Amino acid sequence: MIAFSYIARDRSNQVQRGQMSAQSPIELRSRLHAVDLQLVSYDTASWNSRLNFIRAVHPNRWLPVRSRDIELTLKQLAMMLRSGLRLLDALKALQLQAQRHSLSLLLASVHDAIARGESLGNAMAAHKVIPSVVIQLVNVGEQTGSLEIALQQCEEYLTQRRTMLTEIRTAVAYPAFVTLAALAVASYLVVFVIPQLQTFLSAMGRDLPAMTKSLVDLSHWIRVNSVTLVVCVVSIPAAVAVMLYSKRGRLILDRCLLRIPILGDALRLSGTTGLARSLSIMMKSGIRLVGALKIATESQGNCYLASLLRNASYSVACGNPLAPSLATKHGFSPILPSMVEVAERSGNMDSTLGEVANLCQSELKSKIKRMSQLVEPAVILVAGGIVGYVYVAFFVALMSAGGGIR
Repeated sequence: MIAFSYIARDRSNQVQRGQMSAQSPIELRSRLHAVDLQLVSYDTASWNSRLNFIRAVHPNRWLPVRSRDIELTLKQLAMMLRSGLRLLDALKALQLQAQRHSLSLLLASVHDAIARGESLGNAMAAHKVIPSVVIQLVNVGEQTGSLEIALQQCEEYLTQRRTMLTEIRTAVAYPAFVTLAALAVASYLVVFVIPQLQTFLSAMGRDLPAMTKSLVDLSHWIRVNSVTLVVCVVSIPAAVAVMLYSKRGRLILDRCLLRIPILGDALRLSGTTGLARSLSIMMKSGIRLVGALKIATESQGNCYLASLLRNASYSVACGNPLAPSLATKHGFSPILPSMVEVAERSGNMDSTLGEVANLCQSELKSKIKRMSQLVEPAVILVAGGIVGYVYVAFFVALMSAGGGIR
């Protein structure tokens, strides 16, 4: 179909403008004639160029696939398969209704791979955005004939993981925003407003109050050392970025993060929850412990915890129990190795790990809530103190200019 921009006249000889899709100008003329319009002229270049431009700049055209998109796609795919729809037809339907172009391309690639004879798990494995836990559960579901159940488990796992990450980000975002806003306001007053006030008071032959003079000295120091400060501000994020891209540096950074008193506890609980949840789901699906540990290692965001899992997987493969490998200081939460030791004796590892995941997730939520209750007032007090001090110094200087303070 071609998008035409047309000019036509109706029965009263009034000019009508609009757009219409048709296979050819002849079909366009015929469709307009059916609604009592006579075609005068048409154009395709301008309208199609505008349409292509809108499609090109639309965010859904270039934004990458999110975890939320994968989660929703798995849920819809499971529902379609339960309703009796064939896998290829379900994937085609999901591709046509995908909101993001990147997701549509991903589904098209998976559809074509399955049409060539590959399994769904292998087709999904070609895309790094899909977690390895999901791929392995899909493989097990295909082998056991319970693909719908496997897809539902994947969707539940991704939902719980997304909820946990969202809670952590929300708890950190507000204090960070308040602190940056306070520092920005205070910096503007110190660097730009207070020096001008000093010039004004000096012209009047008055001395600055001690409170204001301390800020003027700070402003002067910032101006003199501005290049050094800019280099430091730029260098610190650059150094962190280099460490993140270096395996050794990332390992050191993640290990240090786990040792921070409040943040480290939250990160440890988050890693423990994710590990216990993924191991529980995979073992319930029939994946053996060694294989589940290897998959969980790839899904672990913290490199130090991933190294502990890698060692644990090797130890279990050699015939050793799992619990001692997880009992490392500043590693996973202490409840994990103790519960795993009980589970290894009783033989109900999957259900025990599920209980550990629920317990750690509940504790993580309460810890995040306590962190918010403690951090937010502290941040507000500190930020308010900084801005308040600058404002008081500013108004003291104004009163001095009016002769109120000498």
